[in-house]
Amino acid sequence: MIKPKKLMVKWELNALGDARVEASTVLDAAGWDYYKKTIGNNPDVLKRQMERTFPGYYLLNFNYKDDAMNRSWTLSFDVLGLSKINSKGLWTVDLNSKDPDVTKLTDHNYVVTSHFSGQGSLLQEIDYVNFPAAASDIKQEKNTFGKAIFTYSLTPGGGFSQWLVFALGVIFMIAGILMLVLNTLRPAQKTDSLAH
Repeated sequence: MIKPKKLMVKWELNALGDARVEASTVLDAAGWDYYKKTIGNNPDVLKRQMERTFPGYYLLNFNYKDDAMNRSWTLSFDVLGLSKINSKGLWTVDLNSKDPDVTKLTDHNYVVTSHFSGQGSLLQEIDYVNFPAAASDIKQEKNTFGKAIFTYSLTPGGGFSQWLVFALGVIFMIAGILMLVLNTLRPAQKTDSLAH
């Protein structure tokens, strides 16, 4: 039986839908040697791979470190807008894997295990997904393509600030309408462009 290589990924979601991602792995001696020859001497290759993995997102704040003694590396970065609001008003996070093994640790912490094969080896990816403390009604579902997603309820800012933002929005909307009406009712002013 082939022993899978493990990739550990931690997802720390915030109330704005952004996420801090930290990916790490430990390799055997042959795997570390291959890694150092192909990627390890140029960590920008890992960065490009992450940008290809998240093509519709803006990634920033990359931080890479490796540990030759333990034959491991860690790459962390921010993904802006990872969670999106769907037509039902729920936040969604796409796991981009089909039929993963999902384990609920707490109301806000889940472990998602997936297996992938490629380049003659088996990869086991273990994702630790941490939802914001204000998130509620967290559910693991499937999207229209059969891939796993999480849905949850979350009001950005929550409580009083939610109503404050709503009230300010209404006030600005009314002010904009009033300005439009006043400008259309005001008679056009003639300007004399010729100086005497």
